[in-house]
Amino acid sequence: MKYFYHKKFISEKSASTRHYLTGLLIAFICLFFAFFTFTGCEKIDELRYDITSRFGSGEEADKAVKVVKDFFEALIADDLDLAYEFVYNPENSTQTFDAFKKELEDTTQIIKVEINWVEVKNNIAIVGVDLMDTYDGEEKIYKDLEISLVKNGNQEWKINFW
Repeated sequence: MKYFYHKKFISEKSASTRHYLTGLLIAFICLFFAFFTFTGCEKIDELRYDITSRFGSGEEADKAVKVVKDFFEALIADDLDLAYEFVYNPENSTQTFDAFKKELEDTTQIIKVEINWVEVKNNIAIVGVDLMDTYDGEEKIYKDLEISLVKNGNQEWKINFW
């Protein structure tokens, strides 16, 4: 009889522990959903950037971001020769500097670019940017544009322009 009582005590203790852990899990899930519901998309984007930058190659992400920054700085400075150096152009491509120049001749003047996030997977990267331009004296903001990059034969990041 003593053994039976002891066994019952152990299973009651295990049941209370399970109830405690279940309650803790439910509380965690509620907090998780409350965090994403009340903090908005900006927090989700920050979290996505933190996760992808931690699990991706930080050095490669930094290199991809630098290419995008340099590309847009060249466009802002109206230095198309320099900007074209950041464009992916395979050896057999028919895309020339003249085609690049023609593509950009009717575009608006870019004022500012902000890098929001970057994702790197093998030899492909996507950089999320906000872009501000001006046209006829009015400023316009484009949110969450995705700039695609690939690595060329020299393992350098280049913008996949076309």
